[in-house]
Amino acid sequence: MAGRSTLASYEDDQAEQRFAELKQALTVCRSYEGDSYSGPFKAMVTVETPPQVGEEAVAFREIMPMGPEQQGDRNEQLIVVRTGNTIATFSELSMDASRSFPTELISRQVERLRNAQRP
Repeated sequence: MAGRSTLASYEDDQAEQRFAELKQALTVCRSYEGDSYSGPFKAMVTVETPPQVGEEAVAFREIMPMGPEQQGDRNEQLIVVRTGNTIATFSELSMDASRSFPTELISRQVERLRNAQRP
């Protein structure tokens, strides 16, 4: 289906604080509910082993049952990496499959980010 990456830059130690909040949330959150353009949903959250990149990283998967009219479940893997004051998020979205964002690509992108942050 689709892969994407986003960057968020923070001032001072805000990236570390935001990342700590995410790590804490992943220790207790196993599902959540919400509303989207297609209506209410419930997502199951499973923590995965992150790649060894950046200063710290987490990986998790969100699975949302789409109902009988759809072809399978929405399955999205997210890998979140902190490098300095920047948080990079990589995601791979698929339907009724368990695909992963390519680790080699994450490593290259994080290395580029690290190089861009050097004075």
